[in-house]
Amino acid sequence: MGYTTDFLGHIVIDPPLNDQEAAYLSAFHHSRRWDRPGGAYDVPPNPFAEQRSGADIDAYNRPTPGQPQLYCQWQACWEGCCLSFDGNEKFYEPVQWLRYLIAHFLAPGAEASAAGLPVFEAFSFDHRLDGLIIGNRRDTREMFAICVDDNVVREKVLVPGRNSYRGLPRLPYEEAIDKWADYLADLRRSGRGPRSWRGLTA
Repeated sequence: MGYTTDFLGHIVIDPPLNDQEAAYLSAFHHSRRWDRPGGAYDVPPNPFAEQRSGADIDAYNRPTPGQPQLYCQWQACWEGCCLSFDGNEKFYEPVQWLRYLIAHFLAPGAEASAAGLPVFEAFSFDHRLDGLIIGNRRDTREMFAICVDDNVVREKVLVPGRNSYRGLPRLPYEEAIDKWADYLADLRRSGRGPRSWRGLTA
């Protein structure tokens, strides 16, 4: 079944991302991070229109080695000055993904700087990340903090979770967050939404 976590807060990027860094990280965020033949840093030209088209099904369902999950749900803002949660459900590896982004693309001496790929030629590899994210798991209601200080990511449990909370109704704030998403899902299921939605859901 899985679980959803709500996140509050953001991580500051200093200096902000340049245009090339922002474009690449956007494509990285929106693309499925499966075990691609092109390697860990490969991103499709249009992540929104990517098709599996002949890819090995096992590879397609397997994250790239070294990447913690099939989707990276940290997203840069329009100005490139911060990272925050993209709002989608089932983000299970937020700490590991944050460490990956810093170590591979953002920090001085990041691993991609030695990759020799044209896509990284305009990367500055000189960013410092600082900030605080608070997460709250909906299944056990565990509350935790993700603290980033000069590119070092630490996690601390603030309120331990309880298995006895599993299966309980949503809390009022969760209902408020989900209200709009539930409304849109109902529209899609009924076929009353915009034409562009039709046929996009199972």
